[in-house]
Amino acid sequence: MPKLLFVCTGNTCRSPMARFLLEKMLSQNKDLNKKWEIDSAGIAAFPGGKASDNAVRVLGEEGIDLTGHLSKQVDGDLIKDVDIILTMTINHKDMLLDNFPEAKGKVYTLKEFAGQAENPDVSDPFGQSLEIYRQTRDEIKKYLQKIMGKLNYYNSEEGIEGMVENNIKRGDIDMKIAIGSDHAGYEMKQEIIKLLDELGYDVSDMGTDSDESVDYPDFAYKVASGVASGEYDRGLLVCGTGIGMSIAANKVEGVRAALCHDVFSARAARNHNNANVLALGSRVIGIGLAKEIVKTWLEAGFDGDRHERRVNKITRIERGEY
Repeated sequence: MPKLLFVCTGNTCRSPMARFLLEKMLSQNKDLNKKWEIDSAGIAAFPGGKASDNAVRVLGEEGIDLTGHLSKQVDGDLIKDVDIILTMTINHKDMLLDNFPEAKGKVYTLKEFAGQAENPDVSDPFGQSLEIYRQTRDEIKKYLQKIMGKLNYYNSEEGIEGMVENNIKRGDIDMKIAIGSDHAGYEMKQEIIKLLDELGYDVSDMGTDSDESVDYPDFAYKVASGVASGEYDRGLLVCGTGIGMSIAANKVEGVRAALCHDVFSARAARNHNNANVLALGSRVIGIGLAKEIVKTWLEAGFDGDRHERRVNKITRIERGEY
């Protein structure tokens, strides 16, 4: 059974609320009931501490008894034992990765895992009013509802069987990358080029060269045809939504362009679909998330096996042989 761990600071408010709320949601879902083990811990927790009074009260309003919760500290054994770690803030995520680098690939903020582009932190209600606790509870519930589909996927054949393998970094720093954008994606493209240069990738800018209005298919074709010919290993495309770029790129035989606005989809696009072009929407996500998506996509590898069979069928459809 896969395991999910929520992490906050003291393990008395946010992470236990998230744990017990998710356990209730899972129990009411026929596809996920008794399919996940959920736990919580704190980065600076006092072992054996009780949940805060207001946390107990606001979960009581949901019909959940939090009085039996006892706080515990995150440690290496706990990190090793779980499959997904969802933190309440970016700072929690960074601290975990600093102290437990082996957790790379399975640590996300709750909002990040849910696909939230901006403002990735869950508000901290500690020491505040009952109404603030209610607001935090409802904030957590909102994003827990958004991750239910992903948990169902992870519990499927495609998800859980490959989870450990998929978390291994398999990037190739020697790959040649072509990147292009229209006017709407120009600024994001320039920032991504800086990132790729810093990471040591061999990147070629296919334009556009300013924010003056242009037609996105021109640049989608330049990048896609370069990838299809083998001149480049991967392609990156940016426009306002990413939709036009992905549609245009997929008209080039041999291209598998994926539009991704969260890191989960970016990893799956490589692991399962062997996507060789990534499309992004500059008006949909911010540059911080875009960089994480790009890094994840470039580092991920193709799992092959049953996924290769499925991708081969896509190729046959493309060639009119299906």
